[in-house]
Amino acid sequence: MTEETISLDRYFAAVWRAKWLIFLAVAGATAITAFLGFRQPTLYTASALIEVGRVWKEPLEDTYTTTEVINSAGFTHRLAEKIGLRPGQLRRSVRAETVTAGPRRTRYPILVRITATTESFEESERLARVVAGAIIEEHGELFDRALAPRLERQAALEEMLKGQSGEAVMRLQAELAEVKANNTSPTVTEKTRLVEPVVPGAIIAPAPWRGVAVSAMLALFATVAAAILLELLRPAGAMKSRAVKLE
Repeated sequence: MTEETISLDRYFAAVWRAKWLIFLAVAGATAITAFLGFRQPTLYTASALIEVGRVWKEPLEDTYTTTEVINSAGFTHRLAEKIGLRPGQLRRSVRAETVTAGPRRTRYPILVRITATTESFEESERLARVVAGAIIEEHGELFDRALAPRLERQAALEEMLKGQSGEAVMRLQAELAEVKANNTSPTVTEKTRLVEPVVPGAIIAPAPWRGVAVSAMLALFATVAAAILLELLRPAGAMKSRAVKLE
């Protein structure tokens, strides 16, 4: 028991001898982390909500796919070239996520939220609006391709009615009415659109205190461990001479 106490006293003594070094390390880590943390700029966000369009109730693109496209390097690179930004800068500033609804186990996607985060509200709003506009433009081409055969069918039915009579006319008129309704009803056929105007979002202010605390603790543990390790590596002769002095 006495030997264990002496052994522990040895380590406590090593830590005590290094107390000023430990203090300086902790103070330095705290000061550096706080300095860097407070130098971080305040960030501003803006969000755009878009609803993926549909033709005859068939989505132009899966909502999750649209989200992945916005977050992809290819889309970011193409758009960055158009608006004069570096691809990496745009990718860091804009993220998309799928908005879902319904019970937890059977949730389904309904919207795509595009969030831009920059050092000004104006730039965040601009980027959110530009990204949303780019997706709406790309989906416009999908919409036109998907609707084209439906419009062709409508035109064909209108042409067929000109040369028909009797029951055939009634049948064609019924089909034509259905086709027209599905082609024009916003609940059945609609382009990808902004659900609401792009609006400013949250303000993200620097909050370095958690990082400061973590840095201080890491510096403390590291220097204490170093002091103990150096004591363990101390030559045996030096420890014996110290033990003799203690006796």
